[in-house]
Amino acid sequence: MLSDDALENLIQPIIDRQEDINIWVIKKIAERIKEIGELKPSDVYKLERLLKTGSDVRLINQEIARLTALQVSDIQSIIEIAAADAYKDTKPFYDYKQVPFVPFKKNTQLQNTVKAIAKQTANTYRNLSRAQAFMLRDLKNPKLLIPTPLSNAYQSVIDEAVQASQSGVVDYNTAMRRTMQQLIDSGLRNVTYNTESGRTYSQRLDTAVRRNILDGVRAVNQGVQDVTGEQFGADGKEITVHSYPAPDHAPVQGHQFTNVQYDRMQAGFDFFDVQGRHYKGFDRSIGVLNCRHFAYSIVIGYAKPNYTDEQLQEILDNNEKGYTLPNGKHLTMYECTQKQREYELKIRRTKDGQITARAAGDDDLARQYQAKINQYTNEYTAFSRACGLSVKKSKMTVSGYRKIKV
Repeated sequence: MLSDDALENLIQPIIDRQEDINIWVIKKIAERIKEIGELKPSDVYKLERLLKTGSDVRLINQEIARLTALQVSDIQSIIEIAAADAYKDTKPFYDYKQVPFVPFKKNTQLQNTVKAIAKQTANTYRNLSRAQAFMLRDLKNPKLLIPTPLSNAYQSVIDEAVQASQSGVVDYNTAMRRTMQQLIDSGLRNVTYNTESGRTYSQRLDTAVRRNILDGVRAVNQGVQDVTGEQFGADGKEITVHSYPAPDHAPVQGHQFTNVQYDRMQAGFDFFDVQGRHYKGFDRSIGVLNCRHFAYSIVIGYAKPNYTDEQLQEILDNNEKGYTLPNGKHLTMYECTQKQREYELKIRRTKDGQITARAAGDDDLARQYQAKINQYTNEYTAFSRACGLSVKKSKMTVSGYRKIKV
């Protein structure tokens, strides 16, 4: 099975490219805002008519389509790499049960499963990309943010820029600053609708894409285990282990279960491990809803657990030690890693803002964003060191960012 670091190295280029799509679109709008602000008022409407022919929107959509095609190809490749790596780990069980271990490419049943999961993951990505929008403020109700398709958002911003240029009531940068900050803070988003309640949900597209890929990798890891387990005659499962587990799944990681008890676990019922230890049922199944675990297929009695009970308890104890904040609140190590991800996302978004402000020619806004970048980066580094966690520079990198003086 691919290690977390190996998987991260495969996924990060896709997330970086998704971030490139996001910043490219916002920069394109920012450059038009700058251009409108530099024109004489008498020439603004000429440019507006040109922009409303839709050439910019067509260019944006063409670039998104080009990059989306690259993303789909790379996502499918990652799924196959993960599957091949997981498959090779199952060979000892085939040998033990004296079942032929067919090469990965020739295992038809497994190939069908991998192709189906790769296709589903790629299709989910395509759907995420199609449902992209910005969250713009409703002019009639400023407290309400509404999902606005990219083309509509573009036209809305251009209209607002033209009006700001013509009005002369306040300086142009000040008038457009709120709009630009709104686009930056929103970023390209994936929008979903809850039709029963009428509520709208949205999340940053790069966040949705990362989750989609990880879900695909987990699905193919589990798919490989399920298919191979059927082929060599598995009668149990062993839950994988990672350092800082979420509290609901922490007690079961590293333990072995018969297939019957594993099915009870996945259904939310109470269950027992092979040692006879009892566990209360939990709502979130293994391997779903951002769970990093999956279940190895094993032959009970032959498969020696990968971790001793003492090692598993040490992992749990280290997780619980965590870190106590200056305000006295205690965080587990799992919670510390979640806090790290929040900081990393905040830093990337703020770098988006600095890049966009520079593209719009708003030096004051760019410096404001740079000050926030400096603050968040210092806080992130100090927090990570205090918790004993490594700083993830790759997760704060944004293409096109360069530091400026505040």
